[in-house]
Parts: sequence; C-alpha cells; structure tokens
Amino acid sequence: MNLLFLVHSIDQKSGWGRYAADLIKGLKDSGHNVVVLEEKVWGAKLFLSALRARKHIKNCDIVHAFDVYPYGVISYLANILLGKKLIISAQGTYAIAPLYNIKTSLLCKLALKRADSIIAISNFTKHELLKKITVNKIEIINHGVNLDKFYKPHIDSQDKFILSVGAIKYRKGYHISIPAFAEAKKKFSELKYKIVGNQDDTIYFSQLRDLAKKYEVQESIEFLTEISDDELSALYQSAKVFLLPSINHDHHFEGFGLVFLEAAAAGTPSIGTFGSGVEDAVKDSYNGILVPQSNIEKTSRAITEMLGDKNKWQEMSENSHKWAYAHSLDGTIKEYSRVYLDILNKI
Repeated sequence: MNLLFLVHSIDQKSGWGRYAADLIKGLKDSGHNVVVLEEKVWGAKLFLSALRARKHIKNCDIVHAFDVYPYGVISYLANILLGKKLIISAQGTYAIAPLYNIKTSLLCKLALKRADSIIAISNFTKHELLKKITVNKIEIINHGVNLDKFYKPHIDSQDKFILSVGAIKYRKGYHISIPAFAEAKKKFSELKYKIVGNQDDTIYFSQLRDLAKKYEVQESIEFLTEISDDELSALYQSAKVFLLPSINHDHHFEGFGLVFLEAAAAGTPSIGTFGSGVEDAVKDSYNGILVPQSNIEKTSRAITEMLGDKNKWQEMSENSHKWAYAHSLDGTIKEYSRVYLDILNKI
C-alpha cells in the first residue's frame, strides 16, 4: 500500500514530531510504502503547497493529513480531480480552532466533507468537531505510546519531584500547576518540580518565573529544554507524580496528551483535567486523578493525596504500567492499518 503523509514535522525534539515519526516508522515496518511531506506553511501558501503535493499524490493510494489545518486543506486542494482516498486526523486544537475562524472555516469544512475517513484522537476532539460540522465518518483512535522507549520499571528515587512535560504555553496550565505545587510543598517541604518543554512563548515563560518568585518556590522549580528521549525516560521513571493541568482557551485544548501515556509507561501516576482529551489518556482514580480545570486548590489536593498515601500511589503506579501496555503504539498502528484497508476495499 502506498501512503502519503502530510505533517508539520517529524522532528524528534517536539512531541508531535516524535509521535508522527514513530507512527510513520511503524507503518513502514508493517510493510507499507510511505512518502512524507513536511509542509510548514500558512495562509496563501496553502495553494502553492497543494501544487507541490499534487505530483506526489498521483503515485499514492491514500493521502493521510495530520490535522485539519493546514494539512487536511492542502491534501483536499491537491487531490481535486485525482480522486485519491483521503484521511484526515483531527489532532486537537488545529482541527477545531480553524472552524471558528471566518478565513479558514470554509476550506476546512470542504476538506472534512471530502475526507473518506476522519480520525479523532479522543472522544473530546470528536465531540468538539461535531459541534461545527455534521459528518458520519469519524472514528476514534487514541495515540499509542512507544513501549520500546518508555516502558520501564519505576525508580524509587531519593530526589522527590513532580514532573510536567509540554511546551511552555498558556493552555498547558502551568500558571495553575506552580501555585498548586507551592501549596503542596507546605506539606512536603523536600518536594521539587521539574518542567520540560520549549520556551518559545517568552512572555508566558517570564510570567511563570515571576509566579514562582511570588510563591517563593523559584529555587525548587527547574525548567528544562532540549533533552533526549533517554533523559526524558529517566525523568518519567523517577518522578513521584506527573502533572499537566491543561485548560481550554479560545478553542485551544489538549487533544489527547501522549505525555500521560509516556509517564504511565514508567509507572508514574498522573494528574490531569476533566473536559479535554486527557480523559482518554488518563483513567480517573485508576492510574491517576483528574481535576476541574483552573482549580489550584483541587490540583494541590490531588498532589498531596497521591504523595500522602503510599498504598494508593503503589496501586496507581502498577495500574499505570497496565494502562500504557494496553495503549501501545503497536496497537495504534494496527488500527490505522485497518482503516487504510477498509477504505481501499470500500466500493
């Protein structure tokens, strides 16, 4: 089977790039012929990108766009009159936010209507998509974790810290996690907080540093960036709790949260939020705790509840390993392969 992928990046330094790269490699290893187009374009350049993509589409069986905008739109435009099978993955924010933008909504809706299959990465993403467009060809395939990279025994480290992994941006909720950490630290004085993620949003990053000073925990918080998968895996293994209290903001939201599965693969229980794709990535009261969005008090309480009950923590740690194993990248690859075959066999 000849597959053409349109993605933003397969750069292993970013979460999306790492996941796209792992998924594409897995599909290649499964016997598919794969061509990857990385198109970092916006606006009027969509049409130029579509022209460039068109020559590649002619030689493929299926075009798979990683998110609605811009890649689903580029695929739709490039595929006009060619009639190739089209799949669009609805990853989260850039599947939904462009549908609320008068400049992009029409093209996005045309692309979604034309798609032979739409794959939402979570129930929440599907729900948000159906608010703006009526289609009956959406199915849900959650992300899967690369067990070869992240499935490890948990380490009972003497360095007691909670861990967050995700770009320094508002919707990740770090302005909630920092004061929640500060409150939990009153009970667990030795507790530290490590935050891993790119710091491109310099304004928000500066606000977070000021917030840490305000709560007098700046010496206990470490911001990390540009670390390897091995270093990241080691952090997951040693962290006491994984925390990412993401929030929905201006149609931007957590579409799923692969980092929660990566943490689970290392046996680390998680704290996330209700009302987002995280509800598919963490099973509340099983391998983690979900709290209301933007709630510092309940986020802090979840931290202290986990750290203060060793038996509950151990149970959640064991469940985390089980949860990750049941949500493997191999399983996701099989699901995508099934979709490809179903589409090609559909008359």
